Amino acid sequence: MRHTLLIRLHQNPQQVSWAIFNHKGQILDSAINVPIATVPKRPAWVLIPGTDVLLTQADIPSKQRQRIVQAVPYALEDQLIEDIENLHFAVGRREPTTGLIAVAVLARTQMENYLQSLQTVGMIPTMFTPDILAVPKPDDGWGILFFDHIVLVRTGLQTGFAIESHSLATILPMALQNTQPPSQLTIFRGPQSIEALRDLQTLGIPIVENSNDSGELAWLAQGLRANPPLDLLQGDYRPVDKMTTLWRPWRLTMALLTFWGGLLVGEEWLEYQKLKQFSQDFNVTIEKIYRDTFPQARKIVNPRVQMEQQLKSLRAQQTNSTQQDNFLSLLTQLSTAFKQTTELEIKRIDYQSGIFNLELLVPHWQALEQFKQNLTAVGFSAKIQTATNRNNQIESRLRVEKTMNNE
Repeated sequence: MRHTLLIRLHQNPQQVSWAIFNHKGQILDSAINVPIATVPKRPAWVLIPGTDVLLTQADIPSKQRQRIVQAVPYALEDQLIEDIENLHFAVGRREPTTGLIAVAVLARTQMENYLQSLQTVGMIPTMFTPDILAVPKPDDGWGILFFDHIVLVRTGLQTGFAIESHSLATILPMALQNTQPPSQLTIFRGPQSIEALRDLQTLGIPIVENSNDSGELAWLAQGLRANPPLDLLQGDYRPVDKMTTLWRPWRLTMALLTFWGGLLVGEEWLEYQKLKQFSQDFNVTIEKIYRDTFPQARKIVNPRVQMEQQLKSLRAQQTNSTQQDNFLSLLTQLSTAFKQTTELEIKRIDYQSGIFNLELLVPHWQALEQFKQNLTAVGFSAKIQTATNRNNQIESRLRVEKTMNNE
């Protein structure tokens, strides 16, 4: 379960009050007015005394935050005693009804003193806001909290003021004269009695009292959880991420690498587009050649593959034709040997891959030998595979092929 540390700094920043509360706003541990060095070391929500902060509003028509931040000091310059260079301005949200921008103003020296006190003991503020804006905001009227002899008055989501308890009877009526009086005052009190409450009863405004046995810090924790306040950690005091600090020296290098990487990617993309266009043009050319070569073709799905198939078919036809031509040419040469051999009867001729297998019938061995010599004379070699003397005739099988030196 996540627990949150709340620290409320006092006028002496070395003294603080703190509380640890859970996600329901329940106080788990706390201490009032103790040395800052005794606070648990963990990120914290930090409240500073509202008496050091002016909560006001500025009329800035621009909607761009950067321009609003730049214009706020000059828009409020006439309302401030100190030079704006010595003041820190934190900009809040725009009021939806009036259109005014909420602004918190405090001295830079005071802001730096508070931050330095926290830094000295290793405290890291995750939020830094006036305690006025931690007072719970009632749905109707103003919220008032008495804490450490100070009266915190929250008049709106981002507005309010703080006055010392002994000045309440004087300052509060003056504040009511300059604004529309609230319909009621909601008092958030701890277990102790509040003597200054009598001063409020003299104003003639209905008062609603809410008490909490866990003390004033419990009310402040509840107010922070209910409405995110105006954070003073802006501008020069914005928290700097360690990674950002480490990254800053390498920004130019990374920018150059990104630039060159973009150029390389762009160049590759252009090359890809060129190749893609070339491929498209090449396919169009192949299709045209295919149609010109095979005008009878109707459906063309992949002209390159279809062209290869057609060429393969033509080569096969050409091979068959060549083999047929070779057979006829060799048979013509072989016929010369047949004509020169008398009393020769051809019973069978087989041909395959330039080789003739002959089955012959001759009357005697001399005729067979004469036929072999005639074959040699016309450039063939003959090998007798079988020869049988039957009924005063020789039946023989010969293997005949063209000799290489006569090709």
